Amino acid sequence: MDLTTLNPETVCAELNNRGYLIVKSAELESRCEAARLAYETCLKTVGIHPPSEKFSYQQLEREPWRKLAIGSRNGIGNTIAQNLQSTYFAPNDRNYPALGALFDLMIAVRNRLTFMNTDFGNDPERDGFWNACRIHHYPRGGGFMSLHRDEYFPDRLADENKPFLQMLVLLSRKGIDFFTGGGVLVSFKDKKIDVETEAGFGSMILYDGRTQHGVEDVDLDQIIDFSRPDGRMAALVNLYCTT
Repeated sequence: MDLTTLNPETVCAELNNRGYLIVKSAELESRCEAARLAYETCLKTVGIHPPSEKFSYQQLEREPWRKLAIGSRNGIGNTIAQNLQSTYFAPNDRNYPALGALFDLMIAVRNRLTFMNTDFGNDPERDGFWNACRIHHYPRGGGFMSLHRDEYFPDRLADENKPFLQMLVLLSRKGIDFFTGGGVLVSFKDKKIDVETEAGFGSMILYDGRTQHGVEDVDLDQIIDFSRPDGRMAALVNLYCTT
């Protein structure tokens, strides 16, 4: 399947009906294999920052920003408890071209589905938004994010008359990288979906601000270690405001 030909009307209908859509393609899975290896290299070489330390998108041109995301609130103050690490990348980071290839595809698909120019977000000065390309990594031994709905980003985008679409791509395998817990969402029929099992490695998951989602405790029988290259991982490409 060519992801860049996904029909926005079809996707919208699925989101309205079920609250989510899972998309798979051989091209996407191939990019994910290479991206996962690149991320493991980054994990070995890039230092880690505390949760409250600030950074700007301009800094990503020099090197990725790897940070802990731990606490009873997320980085914008919403009461969403979490325990993970996030690594932010410039979309065109030359040190990690395999990750760039994955992010480029995700950005193009997201922009097509939200009726924006293919490269929207790649020029923050022009667009007023930047592509927050990142890997969310929930370590074995207690990585998690509480069940919630996205509210902040849909509201910010609505202020600019732009739609919100959440997109993530799975970069880990349940039963190999971790064994219990992982990503879940609640369909509009009140059914909890284990996205790790229903979707699996290399799958793209789409939903919007109406859908509850989270990450259940990952492998509580382990000792947590943020340097380990296993656990639950996903790639995201949200639009963040420049101001």
